[in-house]
Amino acid sequence: MPFTSENFDCPCCGAEVSAGASFCRECGASDESGWSEEVEEGFATDDDFDYGDYLEREFSIARPISPGARLRRAFVVTIIVLVCMSLVLLSIFGM
Repeated sequence: MPFTSENFDCPCCGAEVSAGASFCRECGASDESGWSEEVEEGFATDDDFDYGDYLEREFSIARPISPGARLRRAFVVTIIVLVCMSLVLLSIFGM
């Protein structure tokens, strides 16, 4: 990368980068990536960032269950348990 000054602006994010640096500390662009826009793919602004989606893509970690989904799951499990208990009681007492 032929830059003559001590520092230069990153072509991707505009941050100041030292002349001997092999990558931009702000956005991660580098000589290998060709200082391209692809480095920041998917995260244009903080408003667009979805932490659950990030965990799922990067670490194969499932999203945390929302309180509403947790409540629905508990309700369904309770109904299933009650139905099973009813069937057992009906078979025991022969009704």
